[in-house]
Amino acid sequence: MSAVPNRSGIDGPYAWRLALVSMACVAMGGGGIYLPMVGLKEIAADFGDQRAVPSFAYMVGFFGMGVGGVFMGWLADRTSPRVPLFIAGLSIAIGGFAASRGDEIALYAGYAVLLGFFGNAGTFTPAMNNVQGWFDKRRNTAVAIISVGPAVAGSVWPQVYRLLLPEIGWRDTLVIYGLVAGTLLLLGALYVRPAPILRGPGGRRREEKVALPLPSSMIMVLLSAAGFCCCAAMAIPFVHMVAFCGDLGYPAARGTEAVSLVLVSAIVATFVMARLADRIGPLPVSLLCSLIQIGSLVGFLYARDITSIYALSLLHGIPFIAIVQGYALNLRFLYGPTIAGWRLGVVMLFAMAGMASGGWLGGAIFDATLSYQSAFQAALAFNLLNLMLLGILYFAQRRRTGVPLPV
Repeated sequence: MSAVPNRSGIDGPYAWRLALVSMACVAMGGGGIYLPMVGLKEIAADFGDQRAVPSFAYMVGFFGMGVGGVFMGWLADRTSPRVPLFIAGLSIAIGGFAASRGDEIALYAGYAVLLGFFGNAGTFTPAMNNVQGWFDKRRNTAVAIISVGPAVAGSVWPQVYRLLLPEIGWRDTLVIYGLVAGTLLLLGALYVRPAPILRGPGGRRREEKVALPLPSSMIMVLLSAAGFCCCAAMAIPFVHMVAFCGDLGYPAARGTEAVSLVLVSAIVATFVMARLADRIGPLPVSLLCSLIQIGSLVGFLYARDITSIYALSLLHGIPFIAIVQGYALNLRFLYGPTIAGWRLGVVMLFAMAGMASGGWLGGAIFDATLSYQSAFQAALAFNLLNLMLLGILYFAQRRRTGVPLPV
């Protein structure tokens, strides 16, 4: 017989405070990945003006975060969500110093291992899994709070870097980031408590068997592949927005404004889509986000003036975070409240791989064709595949219940 879960604090004031603290931790952990973007020229200047060096550091940082998310989700289940945050704080504090004080190998290792695998990875997946266990009535809103953490990081840290880089250079800037973010993560870890959910012997989280519309392995494949495709599609215009605007004759400031519009739209839309998921369920919302992203990608194929680019940036921002948070909501919807933490880690691994690969692919296609037209067409193809994969899961679930998906 299963133990009755301790429901003390569910939907209570601490749960909401925890959601905000967890979002801040995600924003702290995700700040380092933006330095190679903002300080690309400064970093490249230290390595023979090779822009491939900071670009590769950015990519391996994403991959390290993705792979580490699987491990950190598993570790949180075996111990406590506080443990990954402690590891993240220490790793980021050390990683900021280690990555900035050596050669290319030190930079890559610092980003892949310390800032990525043990650092940033210790924030998002454990926090997302833990916070969902603290809510019943407004769980989707709490998930939305966690989900905007990366967008907050993308809004705040680049501005900090712009102030510091001209004064102290990229190396000392990275050290300061590591010390500030690492210290705040250690303080945040002290506030985190495990959710009062079902646990097995020794207090370890235990995933209970539930009825699924498809074999569990197939569900994981569908969601992982969908995550890769949607993120590869969204990364192509996002990562290359400034360059795309420059090719059309607009200054870099216009492209930066378009990127900001994507992030602002993403933050607002995340909460709107979370409320919509309360009403119609997470799978239909994921399908809606996929359709909206298809619309924005088709628009980028024909956009030639800055007004159109601004409008499409706002549209592109609607699913930018919401479709990713949907994977966490869908996993919990399908597997129940005792879902194993590693499952979200696996899906996020493929999503981060898609984000990293999409940014690289956009540049590779442009280098081959000297145009972003084919790159946007490739993004559209990825997104159509995402829609098909999510559609398979949706219709399998609907066929099992015989009615539209419940909340």
